[in-house]
Amino acid sequence: MKWPEGFVCNRCYQRATRRRGQCPGCDQQRLLPGHDPAGAPICVDCAGIPVNFRCQRCSDEDEPYRFQLCARCALDDDLTTLLDDGSGSVHQQLAGFHAALVAQTHPRSAIIWLRNPVVTTLLKDLARGRVPMTHAGIAATAPRRATGHLRELLEATGALPRTDRHLDAFESWLSDKLELIPNEDVRRLVHRFATWHHLRRLRELSTDGTLTNRQVHSAKQDVTAAAAFLTWLHSRRRSAENCRQADIDAWLAAGPSTRSTARTFVVWAGNKRLMPELNFPHRAAKSSRIVTQQERINQLRLLVSDASLALPFRLAGILMLLYAQPLTRVCRLRRDDIDVSDQAVTIRIGESPAPLPEPFAALARQLLDDHRNTNTAANKESAWLFPGYRPGQPLHRSYVMTKIRDHGINLLGGRNAAMRQLVLDMPPAVAATVLGYSPQVTERHATQAGERWSTYAAAKRS
Repeated sequence: MKWPEGFVCNRCYQRATRRRGQCPGCDQQRLLPGHDPAGAPICVDCAGIPVNFRCQRCSDEDEPYRFQLCARCALDDDLTTLLDDGSGSVHQQLAGFHAALVAQTHPRSAIIWLRNPVVTTLLKDLARGRVPMTHAGIAATAPRRATGHLRELLEATGALPRTDRHLDAFESWLSDKLELIPNEDVRRLVHRFATWHHLRRLRELSTDGTLTNRQVHSAKQDVTAAAAFLTWLHSRRRSAENCRQADIDAWLAAGPSTRSTARTFVVWAGNKRLMPELNFPHRAAKSSRIVTQQERINQLRLLVSDASLALPFRLAGILMLLYAQPLTRVCRLRRDDIDVSDQAVTIRIGESPAPLPEPFAALARQLLDDHRNTNTAANKESAWLFPGYRPGQPLHRSYVMTKIRDHGINLLGGRNAAMRQLVLDMPPAVAATVLGYSPQVTERHATQAGERWSTYAAAKRS
């Protein structure tokens, strides 16, 4: 491409024709492909560039993508063809999906994604009715690994009903796990335990919107341990009904510490009268990781001052260190959980709003003004405080943990230190209400901190 200053390479051309803003020459919001003598970006008219960058269809200024059409109009054409139901129109159930992709801030991202042959073939089949517009229909056609993002986009745009990918993953895993158990009696009891103890609870958490991958992983561990324990009993010519205390002791003594995970099954089976109520000792951590309060304060200072870490991760770490919040809960905060007024900024993490002091409040205001990861159809109207890259989902806890940990923050030690300080600053019952913990948890931390609040009321009166 030849411009007034000479030939321009493809990379510089793309960078220039995707730059937008207010032209300092004419004060108009336009494409800014040129430069003034001082090097400031300016529009084509002020730069004297003899090229028309306006799309022939929508008249928007943009880098021409195809036949003098902008990327958005080209995407519209591609999707209209792809989602044709055979009548020359977009399939009615996919109209919302079509509109969301075309309207996203960066249409080129959708164009690149649609180069995936699995996605394009599946969309054609859905539009023409060759694949049922259901989760089961899609699952029977292609593996979830290849279609997960598409399914979540279809959910977010109303083409498919909402499902929980964590719950789906557990149900699929459980089906495969049960097939690997050779003994029918063992398989039947493991299926009963997994269904009525874990699956029912996971479904309740999914309905509440609080199901996490960590809870699914814990359920998998319990089911795996139950299957291993019952298979071991069977090898000793015993069953759950005639299990004895000596069997429990031998199971724990002859294997690794992970065998203690079978306790969940043994307690459940005892309560259901499926086996005798036996003593299965609870394995507790020998110590709790904790940092000093000065180290916690230093970590807070680092998160406030060091802008090399992106703002969402900084604020997530701050909320963890200030209010002893697990990152699972922090990541699922919504924008309306933060209330900004002229007087103060508060955040709702428990039953009662908690004040967010400066300079942390300034970072919260900044994040609310700069809502990230909303440029594609995945999270266009996201209500999450930390919107993620998956449609309708917040940032994943593991991803946030890795980012913060790599920045030198001690996650568990810092959170325990925050809890210890908070239960010293207020009665454990009050801390439970404000922080969203049970009174038993805050009371245990108060005891470990060496401070009991039994005399709090008397101290306040005096």
